[in-house]
Amino acid sequence: MTTVTLLLLARVLHILGGVIWAGSMFALSFAIIPIAARHADDGAGRWTAQVSRRLGPVSGISAVVTVLSGMYLFATLHKGDMSVGGIVLGAGAAAAVLSLLVGVLIGRPTGLRMAKLQSEGSNQSAATLAELASLRGRVAWSSRLAGILLGLAVLSMAVFRYAPAFAAAG
Repeated sequence: MTTVTLLLLARVLHILGGVIWAGSMFALSFAIIPIAARHADDGAGRWTAQVSRRLGPVSGISAVVTVLSGMYLFATLHKGDMSVGGIVLGAGAAAAVLSLLVGVLIGRPTGLRMAKLQSEGSNQSAATLAELASLRGRVAWSSRLAGILLGLAVLSMAVFRYAPAFAAAG
C-alpha cells in the first residue's frame, strides 16, 4: 500500500470513527444517561440501560479506531509541528485520549458493575440500591467529563487550520 493510500484510509477511519464516537458519546452523555439518572425508578432506567449497553461498545470501538488512526495521521503529517495550529491539534488529540481513558478506566467498569447489580433482580438490599445510586452518579459524572473532553477535541480539530489566523488577529 502506498503512503497516500494509507493516509486516505487513516483519514476515512478517523473521520467516520470520530463521527460515530462523538455522536454516540454526546447522545449518551447529554441525553440518555441523564434520563436514566432522573427516572431510574419509573421504568425509564431499563430502557436507557438497554440503549447504553448498545451504544457503549459502539462508542468504545469507534473511539479506539479514531485514536489509533489519529495517532498515525498526527505522526505522519504533524510530527514536531510546534506552530499554533499544531499546538491546537495536539491539545485536541490529548483531550481525545483523555476522553477515551475516562471511558475505559471509569465509565466502562462502572457501567458493567451497574449492569451486574441490576441483573440480580428486584429483590435488592438497601446496600445494593445505595451502591446503584452511587454508580449512577459516577457514570453520569464520567460520561459528562468524557463528553466535554471529546467536544474540546472535536472543536480543536475543526479549527486547528485557522488557529494561526486567530493568533495573528488577536
